[in-house]
Amino acid sequence: MILSRYVLREHGGPFLLAFSVIMFLLVIDLMLQMLDRILGKGIDPVVVLELFFLNTAWMVAPAVPMAVLVATLLAFGRLSADGEMTAMRALGVGMPQVMVPVLLAGAVLGGGMVWFSDRMLPEFNHRARMLMMDIQRKRPALVIEDKAGIVISEFPGYRLLFSHADRSTGILRDVVVYHYDGIDYPTTIAADSGQVDFDRARDEVLLSLFGGEIHRIDMRDVPVYVTTTFDRARLRLGEAGQRLSRSVSSYRNDREMSIGMMRAQIADYEREISAMQGESGARIADFFDQALLAPQPREPLDLALRTLVGRAQADARLLYHRRLSAARLQVEAHKKFSIPAACIAFVLVGAPLGIRARGNSPAVGAGISIGFFLVWWIFLIGGEKLADRGEVAPWLAMWSPNIATVLIGAWLAFWGMVKRYLRRVL
Repeated sequence: MILSRYVLREHGGPFLLAFSVIMFLLVIDLMLQMLDRILGKGIDPVVVLELFFLNTAWMVAPAVPMAVLVATLLAFGRLSADGEMTAMRALGVGMPQVMVPVLLAGAVLGGGMVWFSDRMLPEFNHRARMLMMDIQRKRPALVIEDKAGIVISEFPGYRLLFSHADRSTGILRDVVVYHYDGIDYPTTIAADSGQVDFDRARDEVLLSLFGGEIHRIDMRDVPVYVTTTFDRARLRLGEAGQRLSRSVSSYRNDREMSIGMMRAQIADYEREISAMQGESGARIADFFDQALLAPQPREPLDLALRTLVGRAQADARLLYHRRLSAARLQVEAHKKFSIPAACIAFVLVGAPLGIRARGNSPAVGAGISIGFFLVWWIFLIGGEKLADRGEVAPWLAMWSPNIATVLIGAWLAFWGMVKRYLRRVL
């Protein structure tokens, strides 16, 4: 028990440090990707923080296994470099006994990550996608003063033009407004001056006009041209886009589903595929019955054959897409288990790697961990792409990186035992 606590304590610090650094780097990368898409939108800082917080959920999934790999490699590397592994072997404590508490901790951590990936991650992904869509729909604050001499067409049904603006008072000069209300000829409003205001309660843009005329054609009597003068008029130009409107959607993509949701959807796809195959078989049987065996076919043989082939091709395309959709869901379902399971696989490979790198600095150990994880991640993403296209079985694509990792760890451990044995013999 004392040995187990000591070994786990050696892993705790490196794990927390590696996890913090990885999350920091991923957050910085996310900020660089998203800032240009949300800057200038006038988003409340609290909403921006919410968006980044929701997006940190998907970062946790790869960060935890990677931190496990770094911690295992550094911890066992230090134990080996300080001669503690040699002392343990001298006391009859073998490598498997030292690794047992670390493997148990990795299994507990992996189990927690399975729960997180199934329960928390889909909700965070769904809310993050909806919030990002709401932000993209939000328009930035309108800067009318900087658009003198330019036709402003940001308001549905209106075109706005003015000669210049007084920046100190916000007064627009020589304002012309064209209002399109579904008729062939727009209503033209010309005013000496105008001013833009915002109705924050309704999130609308208001345009107040002073000293002008309204010109329009009477559509009931087209030759009649109507002119109206006014001292002051107010137009509601439409939504200002100043307020962030939260939307709700029941649609979820594959990254926003729990395991139960995905299994239910896969079952629906399988029932649909089975029904389509049954209908296709029935049409083929009907073709032979009616077109070939019936004494008086309902339609010419060549026409019936072309119809059958056309329907078969359409069914084949639809079946192909349904199978791909089911495969994508199966990939995501397996991924919810395979990535957490990497916490165990990385312990098995990190321990022998750390012992082999015992003479190197922690920076070298961290570099080895990062390189190994990148290779593992590339194989995982590559397998996912192949499985999404139906070229590889989903389970094989998602579990082969872990299987390869365990085999590499077993080979490193076996080779280490052989080297120690040879040193004792020779």
